[in-house]
Amino acid sequence: MFVCCVHAACCPCLIQAELVVFAVQLLNFSTCPQVSNFTVLRLGRWPFGESLQRPLTIGYEALFVLSIWSHLACMLTDPGACPMDMEYAEGERHCTKCRAPKPLRAHHCSTCRRCIMKMDHHCPWVNNCVGARNQKHFLLFLFYTALQCVGAALSLANFFADTAVMMPRRPRKPVAFLGKQDPVLEAAWREELKKYSESQVRNEADLFCCVLIFLVAIIFGLFTCIMFCDQASNIANNTTGIDVIKGKDKDALQRPWRESVQEVMGRGPSWRWFLPTPPAPLRHPQEE
Repeated sequence: MFVCCVHAACCPCLIQAELVVFAVQLLNFSTCPQVSNFTVLRLGRWPFGESLQRPLTIGYEALFVLSIWSHLACMLTDPGACPMDMEYAEGERHCTKCRAPKPLRAHHCSTCRRCIMKMDHHCPWVNNCVGARNQKHFLLFLFYTALQCVGAALSLANFFADTAVMMPRRPRKPVAFLGKQDPVLEAAWREELKKYSESQVRNEADLFCCVLIFLVAIIFGLFTCIMFCDQASNIANNTTGIDVIKGKDKDALQRPWRESVQEVMGRGPSWRWFLPTPPAPLRHPQEE
């Protein structure tokens, strides 16, 4: 269930603005992957022989579905917003901005206007914070998007190679015999020239689309790979992006990496780690 980070007591125009941003994000991330997915399905060619074309295409489609699922799960999941109606415990901190109880390792997000438990950062890609309850979904979103970009770049690069070899040549005009042009050969040549021109237009459009998607796949593939490594490192070291920015002592947060991973991904190792479902059981972040 989608949990809007703006508190319900805020003015209606703020809630409407949040819903508009959510709709735009949903449109962007449901359209762009579909365009690249359609291009790969229509023009992509896998470089491992004809026998593996169908299995690799099915695998690529599985990555496409999992990346969209992970993105929506991260967008629609409460990142761990501190409840506004919690009673204050004696000596407990409270946020001076949203007036909510503020547990240790919770941070106030100026965009969401809420305190988020174990907040890593606010991500415009998902129009949501990345925190204690949706960091698994964000990690899987980066993982599957990076793999999808690698698959798209590999498939389209093979398309470029095949197209360069199989590029049709311009038909040559028949040579006149004794200064006289055979009308039958002339008509056949003009028909072939027309077909060649039409195919060239299609090839140029396909080539432009492939170059565009290929460049996007390379750029986003590198970006998501770097982001994934950064997130995986933070999870293993029991830190967050905000902890790194504030220069907090890593030794004070240090604990066995297996416990940190299971806190985010759930009990395991398990095949459920690869699905953007809530980790079970969901453990509360440890206090500093």
